[in-house]
Amino acid sequence: MLSIRMLVEKLKQRLKVDVFRDLCRQYPVFCFILLFLALVTIIFNRYLHVLMVFWSFLAGFATFYCSLGPESLLPNILFTIKYNPKQQQHQELFPHGHSCAVCGKVKCKRHRPTLLLENYQPWLGLKVSSKVDASLSEVLELVLDNFVYPWYRYVTDDESFVDELRITLRFFASVLVRRAQKVDIPMLVTRKLLKVAMKHIEIISKARQRVKNAEYLQQAALEEYGPDLHVALRSRKDELQYLRQLTELLFPYILPPKGTDCRSLTLLIREILAGSVFLPSMDFLADPDTVNHLLLIFIDDTPPERATEPPSPLVPFLQKFADMRNKKPSVLKLELKEIRDQQDLLFRFMNFLKQEGAVHVLQFCLSVEEFNDKILRPELTNDEMMALHGEVKKLYETYCLEESVDKIRFDPFIVEEIQRIATGPYKDVVKLQTMRCLFEAYEHVLSLLENVFTPMFCHSDEYFRQLLRGAESPARNSRLSRSSISLDDFRSTQKRV
Repeated sequence: MLSIRMLVEKLKQRLKVDVFRDLCRQYPVFCFILLFLALVTIIFNRYLHVLMVFWSFLAGFATFYCSLGPESLLPNILFTIKYNPKQQQHQELFPHGHSCAVCGKVKCKRHRPTLLLENYQPWLGLKVSSKVDASLSEVLELVLDNFVYPWYRYVTDDESFVDELRITLRFFASVLVRRAQKVDIPMLVTRKLLKVAMKHIEIISKARQRVKNAEYLQQAALEEYGPDLHVALRSRKDELQYLRQLTELLFPYILPPKGTDCRSLTLLIREILAGSVFLPSMDFLADPDTVNHLLLIFIDDTPPERATEPPSPLVPFLQKFADMRNKKPSVLKLELKEIRDQQDLLFRFMNFLKQEGAVHVLQFCLSVEEFNDKILRPELTNDEMMALHGEVKKLYETYCLEESVDKIRFDPFIVEEIQRIATGPYKDVVKLQTMRCLFEAYEHVLSLLENVFTPMFCHSDEYFRQLLRGAESPARNSRLSRSSISLDDFRSTQKRV
């Protein structure tokens, strides 16, 4: 008996009985006419030439109905005219757009995607009103107070973990704001919201015809949806599970690079967002009072009241919220000076930069330091000026030319000044003693190392190996002063890497 039921179920799946059932529910009149005409044709097959008139009429009616697709402005029998809006190009962070933080190229094939600053720090250049920022910070603080601190205070009073969580929440909120700026509101309303609203009104009208008591209207509407009922509407448990799955799908877009590698962090973020952010937000948006209030706001054409207070100033997005609360020194917060003062850490840092394809960034920094030590001498001979001019020319060709593989992005005036010295007479090299171009280029690269690569290194596998295994050889444990690190040390260490 069980095998017969299984065969019947398989037969239903192959014949797609559920599809035909849904079609009959959606178009009952058309299906009745089609079935009636098929039975008449079978019974009176000798009058097929007469019945072909009715079949042709039915086929023409079906073709005309299907040709008026909901996504086309004209019948799509011959051609289709669709509204294709132009995608607006929104500037993310910098005038260069999605450019590499090192070389400045839009489609960089050398450096890793984590070097795109818009992927690493999406809040840069994003400013909002101070009142909006304070309100959003208050909401996120409530989330932490209700979901994290009640159990975290029993573990430790160290705020390092919560500080990392604050940065992750700021990253998530910044990505949402930037993606919300790209949403085409008219397209969203006309293409999606109106269709869903009209479908819902049709379902409610059919449900009202089925029941007389308003108490059973909600259940009748859910039954009227049938298989089209969203999985999140089945129960509260299914809704929460759906939000969890949806949050996990969003992780590659809302978490920092390599953030999904930490399973414990992703689980915590998933529970916070699904249970404490998304679920209450869905409840608020689905409240009839909220929907009616929003409709009144959109429909009402009365001018708003005049503001009695001046507009609040613009502030960096969630900067105060993400400020470090932990004042204790942390192994996950290193300064570039600390890395350069320890030869073993410097070796790890160079290895990390090599993996990221950015070891030339540190090489430029060391080259400029060595160059400054030579050019700041009071009296330079012609041979020394020629040697220094050759070094400037090498710096220009290696780090400033577009076709160079080690190109670093500098401001145009810096490149022009260095080019003028590199292509001019060798005696002009002494002008670099008072010019700011090389100094500003050094400051730019130093800022890149401190603000981008040092935080990345503190969260890299290379640094974690250093923390877990310690120094591998006594020779690299000796501390070196900043002035003792030169290009010779760099070259010898690079050969070992």
